[in-house]
Amino acid sequence: MRLDRMRAAACAALVATLAACENALDVESPSRIPAELIESPANAALLVRSAVGDFECAFGAYVVMGGIVGDELIEATQTADRWPYDARRTQPNDLRYGTFGCTANGVYTPLQTARVSAERILGLLQGWTDAEVPNRTRLMATAAAHAGYALQLLGEGFCSLAVSTINPDRSVSYGGEISRDSVFRLAEARFTEAITAAQASGTTDILNMALVGRARARLYRGRYAEARADAVQVPSTFVKNMTASATSGRRENRVWSNNSATSTATSVGDLYRTLNDPRVPVTNLNRNSVTGVPLWRQDKYPTAGSPIRIASGHEAALIVAEAEIAAGNLAAADSIINIYRARGNQSAISSPDSATAMSYLIDQRRRELFLEGQHLGDYIRFQLPFSPAVGAPYHAGGVYGQQRCFPLPDVERNNNPNL
Repeated sequence: MRLDRMRAAACAALVATLAACENALDVESPSRIPAELIESPANAALLVRSAVGDFECAFGAYVVMGGIVGDELIEATQTADRWPYDARRTQPNDLRYGTFGCTANGVYTPLQTARVSAERILGLLQGWTDAEVPNRTRLMATAAAHAGYALQLLGEGFCSLAVSTINPDRSVSYGGEISRDSVFRLAEARFTEAITAAQASGTTDILNMALVGRARARLYRGRYAEARADAVQVPSTFVKNMTASATSGRRENRVWSNNSATSTATSVGDLYRTLNDPRVPVTNLNRNSVTGVPLWRQDKYPTAGSPIRIASGHEAALIVAEAEIAAGNLAAADSIINIYRARGNQSAISSPDSATAMSYLIDQRRRELFLEGQHLGDYIRFQLPFSPAVGAPYHAGGVYGQQRCFPLPDVERNNNPNL
């Protein structure tokens, strides 16, 4: 059971579905379990697993939609409500990104749900005792780390955000509109909570996950020295994956369900088709979609159960390299970049200046982190060139726009009294 458990709580914090949740709660249903019965110390581990599941489904959808808005994927279907993202013409009233669930590639509601689920159980764990909940501190670390990543992705992908919270009495404290930098501050704070709890409980995988996450949040805030200090602590062999499974649509690898041997809903973007890099495995299908898009298949995720990296030692190393560039240590940055160029069968480089070093770094990030939910953030923060150019004809009609980030959706503005 997917824990109708926190339906009242999670939905209440999401202004997009607040009215629907209230209406549902007005009806007595024998199939519903009141939240107060589910939210007990005996169910703590189950609630944390559920929050992790919410994040994993949301993360998969974000990887796909971020890939479409950026240049990793091209929309190839005749489904008109998917075209605006690929054409960089996203509007606040577009429903798919704002209100759809994660199995339909929605991003705003699923990521907010994941954040609320993780923060709700984190708050409960903080109020319970070690005697009531075995491994309480470890569970707190897991919940805080996943809340941090939900916030980080929301900050990276959206132009602005509203962060509402659920109070202990299940009332909602609505948030006002905040900047991306403010979201990264919130993410950093959650990662710090996760690091503290992981260190106290000896939970190494969550510790490294949170260190990479905090380094990432600090990187986006331009705090390079602090980002480096976190990243250098992460072993090169570390990997934290989003798990996937063919057992249900919700558990499937979302990239696979949109681009694979059994799905041509998307094609691989032009810039990734001929890199000849083992980190970017693709196949030319030698045919076009019904909308005229040349079809290329990604082979990084060959099955519905293929995992997707959330954080890794490789990402941490690239964060260190970026921090070295910011500090003017080009030789140190080049030594790291050349490790990754070798992974892609590329020759070694020696950067004559910071701008050139940064171009090499960006190239390695798009290769090493291909279809891992990273490139949209880079696309925005580095203001990478539009490809195709703004004004170029779009294959499904109209022209390409210049909307890089997801706007705060109307459903939030229309239901949040602070907006």
